[in-house]
Amino acid sequence: MLNVLLAVAGVAMMVFGAVMLNGWLGGKSKWFDEDIFDRAGTTKNDRQFLDLYFIVIVITPLLAGAFLIVYGLRPWL
Repeated sequence: MLNVLLAVAGVAMMVFGAVMLNGWLGGKSKWFDEDIFDRAGTTKNDRQFLDLYFIVIVITPLLAGAFLIVYGLRPWL
């Protein structure tokens, strides 16, 4: 039962990551504040925080979802 829950949670995390990636690439300013993207005179710190936001919002859910799916399906593989 736990394996099924892990796999379902992994799929949910992957869907969440895909939706966030679509929003990030689509420029949905209502999801992500346009002040972050359209800041005139960006500094190195702003670009570093933008990279950190991308990793936290997009990469982490996709990677965590993949690990959850693998651990959930491990008994059947």
